[in-house]
Amino acid sequence: MVKKVTLGDANVTAIAYGCMGLSQAYEPCDEEQGIRTLNAVLDMGYDHLDTAALYGFGKNEELLNKAIGHRRSEYFLASKCGLYRDSTGKREINGRPEVLTKTCEDSLRRLGTDCIDLYYLHRIDLNVPVEDSIGALMNMRDQGKIRFIGLSEPSPETLEKALNLCQIAAVQSELSLWTRSPNDTVADICSRKGIAFVSYSPLGRGFFGGKVRDTAVLTEKDIRHTMPRFQADNFASNLKRLDELSALAEENGITVAQLALAWVMAQGDHILAIPGTRFEDRARENLDAARSLLTDEVIAHAGRIVSPESTAGERWTETILREVDSEQNRFR
Repeated sequence: MVKKVTLGDANVTAIAYGCMGLSQAYEPCDEEQGIRTLNAVLDMGYDHLDTAALYGFGKNEELLNKAIGHRRSEYFLASKCGLYRDSTGKREINGRPEVLTKTCEDSLRRLGTDCIDLYYLHRIDLNVPVEDSIGALMNMRDQGKIRFIGLSEPSPETLEKALNLCQIAAVQSELSLWTRSPNDTVADICSRKGIAFVSYSPLGRGFFGGKVRDTAVLTEKDIRHTMPRFQADNFASNLKRLDELSALAEENGITVAQLALAWVMAQGDHILAIPGTRFEDRARENLDAARSLLTDEVIAHAGRIVSPESTAGERWTETILREVDSEQNRFR
């Protein structure tokens, strides 16, 4: 049986397709391959695709339109605003209502659609009252430009503020074997409130795919070069845990990626994951994780092998962590 999760008014597969890697962050992907992959993931049964204005600074949304715009009725579409680029072309968190409104209009044009199913505030702007940002998304919803509102990486306090204003359909934050707090607290709130929790980077930015054994193979612009968990000593320590996890996966007849995804999905009926890949065979492997049946004992064992406590390195640099609403309590 395939696990399904309620997302807005849809009942979607618990493994969604994250489109980011087709346009940025990892190994480059040419347009032809991106088009093939996007059509293939729909053919194999993915029904929820996740993109953002930030990804490739709009190129990812344009790719979706070119590749599968003609198949728009086949998938639940999520995109994001509030994290894009400033006038100089640099990445910027900006939650001002007029900026969010303009971003949404541009996204609709790039995606070739008149309505986005789920629209997230990609990051909470710590310099703008969240009520103002949410108000802009509510206006978009009332105008029919988006159908449901989501938040990404909110603190518990911010999520509660948002819920006082409107219904939140989904929260998207990082959750994986090696990244849990503070987002596991938010996931608990989502469970109580009937909100879908969407786990991004459920494979630890590809680490739990088990293919990267040496960071020297990563391309020069690969974002993982900047991440503490992929630095020399940390990476070597984390590989030892990965080897133990791989052995457990093999004992149960699945891949290590499927075990990592199964752990995420086992954290609650309301939790789904959005791994991304440019390879069709890996996309199929990930989707098959929604069908895996593992005992509670195996899931718990996986969680003991790899945990935040056993992991070497933070998920981001301190500079990035200080920008993120969900991480603010550690700096107070």
